[in-house]
Amino acid sequence: MSQSQERLNIVVLGASFAGLSIAHHFLDHTIKRLSTTPTSPRYRLILVSPSTHIYWNIGAPRVLAAPNLIPHTDAFIPIEPGFHRHKGADFTFIQGFATGIDVSASTVTLVLIGATASKRASQLATRRSRSNVEDTIQTIPYHALILATGSQAHSPLLSLHGPHERTVAALESFHKRLTAAKSIVVCGGGPSGVETAGQLATYSNHGSEVKGSGQPKKITLITGTARCLTGLSETIGHKAETQLKRLGVDVIHKVRVLGANEDPSGTVHCVLADDTTLEADLYIAATGVVPNTAYMPTKLLDAAGYIRTNAGTLRVDQAGPRVFAVGDCASYSGNYVLDVYDAVPVAMHNLLNDLLVHELRLASPYGGNEDEIDALEDAVYEKNQKISQLCPIGRFGGVGCVFGIRVPSLGVWAFKGRDYRVGKAKTVVVNGNNPY
Repeated sequence: MSQSQERLNIVVLGASFAGLSIAHHFLDHTIKRLSTTPTSPRYRLILVSPSTHIYWNIGAPRVLAAPNLIPHTDAFIPIEPGFHRHKGADFTFIQGFATGIDVSASTVTLVLIGATASKRASQLATRRSRSNVEDTIQTIPYHALILATGSQAHSPLLSLHGPHERTVAALESFHKRLTAAKSIVVCGGGPSGVETAGQLATYSNHGSEVKGSGQPKKITLITGTARCLTGLSETIGHKAETQLKRLGVDVIHKVRVLGANEDPSGTVHCVLADDTTLEADLYIAATGVVPNTAYMPTKLLDAAGYIRTNAGTLRVDQAGPRVFAVGDCASYSGNYVLDVYDAVPVAMHNLLNDLLVHELRLASPYGGNEDEIDALEDAVYEKNQKISQLCPIGRFGGVGCVFGIRVPSLGVWAFKGRDYRVGKAKTVVVNGNNPY
């Protein structure tokens, strides 16, 4: 096969905010600026995700507060229909997850699941009996690799843990138990914990319009720190606690939950660091996130498990050419949505440069295009140090700031708390755009 006929794989691992934005950007913009010489290769975009749907987990605190507040059709949105507009594009969606990367061979190993695995298993002459075929392992080469596997919360209520059906099942189970529950413990004083406690208190204890809300519940928030929302100003943290207490939430500071064990009756026993135990009918862990990077070679991870990423170019320098990391899985990120969307244009500009360099060197393997190559300048990512975070707490308010400027309670409701911007998930995020 000649170089002009060769298809090179541009592989994107992850199809949430970062992965979708990257994939659509490549098909909308990058591909149109490639194939600049007669010897240029052709490209195939491969998007890999364990879930066929994204979870609008920005709205998770309200999703779990009651089943009819944000229906599943709004919280879980299919990925593939967003790509129907890229007619004629060489695009493949694979439902699966990475188990390893070989940077020396430029390959990624996947476990295919769901419909992808069933289709692949029917095509392959497997060495195992069909009754034992549950997953299919496939290794694919990459010419460029973008790591956008994100992070996950400890609770399956607050983020995807594999296929979206698992989170749907977790939510349905939670809602069944919520009606009869008399007590709920939420662990975590960050935005997820504060919002979750506030939304539960609002719609379980102050939401008569919510059908099936059941009897009033004792809701306890355990922060483990000196105050709520330590990532925001002290004023905002205190305002959040005031709003929670008005809703009847008990807030406990400076104690950590060491473990939460559920007995056969369904009661959860929360073991606290002060040698006490707190019992509850329901327990929600909202204690931050962990990066989805178990597939990465250890040498490419930092001490916290994030991918070592060049904070300026967003390349993973130690992984070889044309490897990038964007979003929550990357070391540059502070796990904010803006850290995704501010970074995508930089990463895609630099990926385009890398692909053009390869094309120019194919066209003139003995030199001659060095001036054109030298003229390609990298973009540099600059992290916005001003925090933006909105936390709806009650029905018509909350706390937060935008670029470091405090937002009034009613403004938090208007910009986020009114409907958690679920419409943006359906019309904006699945098309690769910034919901904010």
